[in-house]
Amino acid sequence: MLILFKVGVFMKKYAQVIVDNNSIYTDNFFTYEIPDDILDQIKIGHRVLVPFGKSNKPIQGFIFDILDENEEHKNTKKIIDILDEEPLLRDVDIKIIKWMKDEYLCKFIEAIDCIYPKGYRVNTYKVIHLVNNNFTYENLRFEEKKIIDEILKHKGKISLDKLKKNIKSNIDSYIKKLREKRIIQITWESKSIKNEKYVYSLRLNIQNSEVENTIQSLNKKRSFKQAQIISFLANKEKVLLDDLIKELKVTKSSIKSLQEKDLIKIEKIDYFRKIETTYKIDEKEINLNQEQIKAVNILKSNIQNESKKPFLLHGVTGSGKTEVYIKIIQEMLSLGKDSIVLVPEISLTPQTIARFKNRFNDTIALLHSRLSDGQRQDEYKRIKQGKAKIVIGARSAIFAPCKDLGIVIIDEFHESSYKSETSPKYNTIEVAKKLCEETGSILLLGSATPSIDEYYKCEIGEYNKIELKNRANNKQMPPIEVIDMKEELNNGNKSIFSRALYEAIDNNLVNKTQTILFLNRRGYANFISCRKCSYLFKCSSCDISLTYHKYKNIAKCHYCGYEVEVPKKCPSCDSLYLKEFGIGTEKIEEEIKKYFPNARVLRMDRDTTSKKGSHEDILNKFKNGQADILIGTQMISKGLDFPNVTLVGILSADMMLNFPDFKSSEKTFQIINQVAGRAGRDLLKGRVILQTYDTEHYSIRYAKNYDYLGFYNEEIKIRKIFNYKPFNSLISVVVFGKNEKSVIKNIQKIYDAVIYVLNKKGINNFQFILGPNPCPISKINNNYRWQILFKDLDIEIKLLKGIIKYICIEKRDFLLDSDVSLSIDTDPESIL
Repeated sequence: MLILFKVGVFMKKYAQVIVDNNSIYTDNFFTYEIPDDILDQIKIGHRVLVPFGKSNKPIQGFIFDILDENEEHKNTKKIIDILDEEPLLRDVDIKIIKWMKDEYLCKFIEAIDCIYPKGYRVNTYKVIHLVNNNFTYENLRFEEKKIIDEILKHKGKISLDKLKKNIKSNIDSYIKKLREKRIIQITWESKSIKNEKYVYSLRLNIQNSEVENTIQSLNKKRSFKQAQIISFLANKEKVLLDDLIKELKVTKSSIKSLQEKDLIKIEKIDYFRKIETTYKIDEKEINLNQEQIKAVNILKSNIQNESKKPFLLHGVTGSGKTEVYIKIIQEMLSLGKDSIVLVPEISLTPQTIARFKNRFNDTIALLHSRLSDGQRQDEYKRIKQGKAKIVIGARSAIFAPCKDLGIVIIDEFHESSYKSETSPKYNTIEVAKKLCEETGSILLLGSATPSIDEYYKCEIGEYNKIELKNRANNKQMPPIEVIDMKEELNNGNKSIFSRALYEAIDNNLVNKTQTILFLNRRGYANFISCRKCSYLFKCSSCDISLTYHKYKNIAKCHYCGYEVEVPKKCPSCDSLYLKEFGIGTEKIEEEIKKYFPNARVLRMDRDTTSKKGSHEDILNKFKNGQADILIGTQMISKGLDFPNVTLVGILSADMMLNFPDFKSSEKTFQIINQVAGRAGRDLLKGRVILQTYDTEHYSIRYAKNYDYLGFYNEEIKIRKIFNYKPFNSLISVVVFGKNEKSVIKNIQKIYDAVIYVLNKKGINNFQFILGPNPCPISKINNNYRWQILFKDLDIEIKLLKGIIKYICIEKRDFLLDSDVSLSIDTDPESIL
């Protein structure tokens, strides 16, 4: 007996579980015993239901490891149940989650939330049971009787929330009394919700030779509807239940009777909700040119390589990068491998999506934020089941559950939208590198204007470089004409439009060709001020001026959404001298309609595209020739290919150039070349007119000639002198809260703690620490904001991250007050 007992103990298994709770105190592994009845089914990656906390509330968790021994050597709770047939998390997912936790200083559950579908959740609730019927009503108070009656109405069991809702009074003390009398008991129950949709199909469960006799037999019994169903199903493989009911106008009871007689079989099958896209393009037969063929061959030759460096595809606008993507994906399909294609924002690239859909039809799954929970859930299932082999989406699609990944393509990889702004603040390129490293896949980064950081990796040999130096149709890039707006002003032109741009727009209207006008600011004017007393309309919740929107006569904050109607008089001095300053896309639209009253105009910015499908609607109209001029922000700078566009006007390059950011020169160069690339993409010649007050700035000079290498060589020198990326990493720690004094006090505590730890490690030079200082935008949504910036100069980045993690995460509740919040960002896209 003793030997059997030891064997039994030895056979016990334990799971290390991350529970679905966002507290810093639960951000670690909890050990649970695996019950014998599910021991053979449970796997690493499974989503499970576990009891948690003093009340043993059921909560979902994720298994990260299975152990033969309980390493904590204490009594452990048991897992309640497995929530899914197959594990939600793959081995590669678990590796990426652990890596993200260290790389981005986030919690386990924050990284897990990036990966598993939000349609999967567990609803947990308290239930009251009647456990003792041997009581007398005479001994109960009126309120206690009401509780008992309500429980009995629901067959002796009711949820606590429903009970309180039905009785509509405070009954907590009476529930407590009934529990003390042991008449009722409160337990936890849970419901697993997956937001999955199914349909039912029917088929005959008899031989064809038996059909006639079966119909006759049913008719004799006057079961005419049942006979009709059998007749309808004859010679059909299967029929959907809803279609059959609609066609024959039969009831479900007739169908159920046939099922009980075993004459038909009903099968439950997955139903996948469709994602409708209204933007369509004509399919063209495209033959690759020599540069494209060479690029595809280089990628194909690396499929079998054990060690795969990432590839950077540097191709000018219109060089046919998308065709290269399509060809290498076709190669992956022939090998049975999956592909992930990331685009900066899916709603802004409908042409790209349409081209992929034309080629690959239903093998494509779309993943992006505009899908409903149900649609996203269905796409996740299709990918996991291998029904979709190509995933297209925004940055979160990098976590798609592909079975056998062959390639990850990140198009327009220089875009800032590939950096997450919420925790975990991950960089999609870095996550993709880790994913490809773990799966042996190819990573392909494509852009006409690569980011300086990533191009530098080509120069030092970390990436392989592929170049497409010419447009696919061998046409020249449209010439960029730089207009000095200072000279325009000196010559008496106070208009938004230079004379050259005005004439070019007029010529296009005469010639019936199309024009794109770009300005990277929405609204009518940058701000409104009183010319008498200098009163400025500012946001009441943020440290920023309000943008004027003339169409609604409101001044609006583009950070928190606060808006106010603009009065006729100054709120400060009652003068009538209110004036709007600066320009936005709304003002451009008004001026175009004034100068060119017969022009058909469309505007595309966040204000005109808030409704679902509005992006595609605007682009469809422009593609179909229903507008002459398209005005827009950077929404129109990428992924658009309109053959009739011969003119692009860039109205103010200085608006981007003067932004307080070390990347402003890079972003200016990128946006000019990206927008300019929209002109002359087909048979008609293109022309670009760029208006600026700083014609000699190096980003303007190099952009004018599409000279990426010239710009890169000058920009990289400046980055090296000032120790900006790629020559160091930057970590931003921002403390924010409603009380400014508390924010200042707490960020000083962080600074003092960092200095203390560094001194203990023998580090006395603190030049790599910038701050604490107010953020450039020091208040957003009533939260005051102070930050410390850490550069990894003369200090290892791992050591720096370890110190910040120890102080800001592990010791956070000990060190900081509860009225402040904390944001940590590794290599932030912006430090505003």
